[in-house]
This record gives sequence, C-alpha cells and structure tokens, in this order.
Amino acid sequence: MLTKKAEVKIEFNDLSPEQLKHLFKAESELGKAGVSFDTGYSFGPKIRVWEFDWSLEGADVAFVRFKGNGNAHNKKRSQS
Repeated sequence: MLTKKAEVKIEFNDLSPEQLKHLFKAESELGKAGVSFDTGYSFGPKIRVWEFDWSLEGADVAFVRFKGNGNAHNKKRSQS
C-alpha cells in the first residue's frame, strides 16, 4: 500500500440530529485514540465534513489502486 500526504474530504449529507450525535461521538472517540483532523458543518442542508489533509494527525491516508472494475470484495459490497 502506498501511504503519502493527500487531501481527502468526506461529506456526510442530510443528517438527522441522531446521525449527527453519532458522528460527534465518533470524532470524540477518534480523538481519544490520538487521531485528529479538520471538521466542518453547514447549517443550511445539514452536512458534516471531515477533512483528511495537512491537519490529519495520528493516522495516515493509504491509496490502493484497483485494476479494472475493482476486486470481488468491492463488487459484492456494492450489490448488497
């Protein structure tokens, strides 16, 4: 696996208050494990953003290149 610095943005869209509660808890638990990164929130459409960029500490981003249409594991997951 190739590990290097990158910018990855994950957006969680149209979240219910309960879903937001779970994301905030996940962020807290990751922080307790020594993982930190930039986050953001939009008050219009409820969007929570995690940014794995220069701010990411305590973890690395790994890139894996798939050949063709991915591997059998990913195909099986996408069908469920």
